[in-house]
Amino acid sequence: MNYEKRLKKVIEFIGKHLDDELTLPQLSSIACFSKYHFHRLFTAYTGLSLQQYIRWLRLKRAAHQLIIDKDCTIIEIALNAGFESHESFTRAFKQICGMNPSEFRSRANWQAWEHPPYCLPKQGDIIMNVTIKNIGARRLAVLEHRGDPNKMGDSLNKLIGWTKAQSMNLKPKAGEAFGFAYDDPKITPPEDFRFDFALTVPEGLKLSGDIIEKQLPAGRYAVAMHKGSRDNIGDTVYGLYHDWLPKSNEELGDLPCIFCYYNFDHEVAETESLTECWLLLK
Repeated sequence: MNYEKRLKKVIEFIGKHLDDELTLPQLSSIACFSKYHFHRLFTAYTGLSLQQYIRWLRLKRAAHQLIIDKDCTIIEIALNAGFESHESFTRAFKQICGMNPSEFRSRANWQAWEHPPYCLPKQGDIIMNVTIKNIGARRLAVLEHRGDPNKMGDSLNKLIGWTKAQSMNLKPKAGEAFGFAYDDPKITPPEDFRFDFALTVPEGLKLSGDIIEKQLPAGRYAVAMHKGSRDNIGDTVYGLYHDWLPKSNEELGDLPCIFCYYNFDHEVAETESLTECWLLLK
């Protein structure tokens, strides 16, 4: 087993056990390295020390929890992120994004979180596994986000608030929450950016206000799984368009690229995020 594979095992273990106590002897043992050398090897591979890397993953997940879990206090989020006090959490959080947690909760700015300080192999560097699936139609409750992508968290919060106000449990299951990606935020002017947040809902449920009904059409879809930070999901999307599609002899249907979420940023380490990218085919 080469060095890169050994270190990837550690990266995967950290992502799956982010809430556990992660110790140097434990992780160096998983990598089959001496603990005396493991620190330097890990830093050379990721660009961060082991503790800096773990802290970043916990803090970024906490940033999402601040926005999504409005009922959760800052001290609860701090403790869940492995900090012993509100003060130590605030200090570490502000070092990254220049805002304390309460400021971020009231007016989130994601720019600092979109550029992780570590470096892992890109999805696009790996041979993409694309499958074609027949997917049935679904009724969707949709919140249309229009405008600055940095304010997408506000739109998502509206949809979540609506689900919590319903009498039935609408907490999304894996594979039942979607994003319709009309535009690439990296090349689209903020005022022109469009993105739909969508949840599968039963036929009898009444939708109102900003929550509108749309349909996911039945059909054949090209599907590729993106594992890791959704900030890098463009690697998989452009891999589909640039590498897979020209060789596939397939034609695209009249629908934007769809993201199908299997977990959520406030629940898992960003290295464990699972998102399928769907392209409707004719």
